[in-house]
Amino acid sequence: MNPMEFAIPAEDKQAFSQYYAKKIAPKCRRYESVRQAAAAKYLSRRKVSAPVTYIGLLAFLAFFALTFYGAAILDFEDGVFFIGFAGAFGSGALVATVNIWAGNEIGQLRAEIIEEVYPLLLGYFGKRFALNPPDLPGLDTYMDYGLFPKFDKGYFEDSVRGQYLNVPFLLRELTLFEHKGTKDNRPQYKTLFDGLVIEFALPKRFSANIQVRQDRGLMGNGFMLFKQQLSRVKLEDPTFERQFEVYSDDQVEARYMLTTATMERFLSLSRFYGGELEASFKAGRLLIMIACKHNYFEPQLDLLKPLDFSDDIEQVFKEIHEVFDLIKALNLDSRTGL
Repeated sequence: MNPMEFAIPAEDKQAFSQYYAKKIAPKCRRYESVRQAAAAKYLSRRKVSAPVTYIGLLAFLAFFALTFYGAAILDFEDGVFFIGFAGAFGSGALVATVNIWAGNEIGQLRAEIIEEVYPLLLGYFGKRFALNPPDLPGLDTYMDYGLFPKFDKGYFEDSVRGQYLNVPFLLRELTLFEHKGTKDNRPQYKTLFDGLVIEFALPKRFSANIQVRQDRGLMGNGFMLFKQQLSRVKLEDPTFERQFEVYSDDQVEARYMLTTATMERFLSLSRFYGGELEASFKAGRLLIMIACKHNYFEPQLDLLKPLDFSDDIEQVFKEIHEVFDLIKALNLDSRTGL
């Protein structure tokens, strides 16, 4: 595929076409013969694994039904439950084993290609861009922003570090959970947050702690005000006031930072992301939390097709430019106001 045909911003097409020819196309050519061999072996093995999987799943369902019958109807007598349990376990293990066998080589090759080529995709945007760089901050580092709900466990997935318009940023996929008890000796969790956190280092100077939170109604807002040491900031935009609540320890600086234009930007961003957006300004930094289901920076590479990385390239451009648009929309590179 001609890189000029990629669905990327028009202003990037020429420059990226040259970058692609120099950095990525040689990798595609080097890996293509290896990919073809791995794909052929996978397709050959699928002729075995596919029917075994189909039969194995039918056997698993039959043995599972037998297990239920032995437990619920026969009350664990005559050994029917144990026969069913062993059969279900064995058929499930067979399905897993045969699929691992079929996809092992092509899976390893996919991981190898992604590890080598994906950093090159990000490298187009600049030397400061990196996927899952080392020594990233832990969850505790973000607690001072005051946005995280009370949670019992959480984890980050993919992270991207970069810089745009002289504004360094760190984008991370985050999931937070609340413990909801135990069932069958296993802990049960409720998802409190699933989405992105993006931290920006701002060039502007400010000393206030400012939080932009979703409006949660009279009771929710009252509880939010009660549990923190910040004061409610009343702003002039009625549309913004209906959707967000602002809290700060400096009323004057909060109004200076959150201009009419800035409030409109937050409203626009909230509409773009479906309403689930909150932000915190503190110590020269901005943290934005965005609840969303999209899995960012998930490789799209399909080794059953010739290598050109078109899907990955288009997705990376879309996701990186979302951050760029955020920086431009909020005027984060400005040294005064927002």
